[in-house]
Amino acid sequence: MRECTTNPLLTGCSLWSSAHRIDALYYHCGMAMTLRLQPDLHAELRVAAEEDHRSMHQAVIHAVEIYIAQRETADIKADPETLRALAEAREAVRSGDVVYGTDAARVLLKRHRAS
Repeated sequence: MRECTTNPLLTGCSLWSSAHRIDALYYHCGMAMTLRLQPDLHAELRVAAEEDHRSMHQAVIHAVEIYIAQRETADIKADPETLRALAEAREAVRSGDVVYGTDAARVLLKRHRAS
């Protein structure tokens, strides 16, 4: 069984039965949390989850994933060097400099050596 690495009180604990240890790992290692919402936000979440055919839990996870992705996108957009590299990559794809598979890579390499 995997040991909890986030709670030093549970690491290497041999006094608990395996069932108790599993429960403790589930709770203390980031797999469970309580989310308290204002009643109006709770109602909006319930409606959105029902419309999307998701559980409220799945809707919250989806929202967190979107939030994290938006932060990563904002970090990329804020870095001029990264934007330059993306533009270069886009141009490489447009000009045919990006290929897939070993045969295509060999053909591209021969073309570069010939030029």
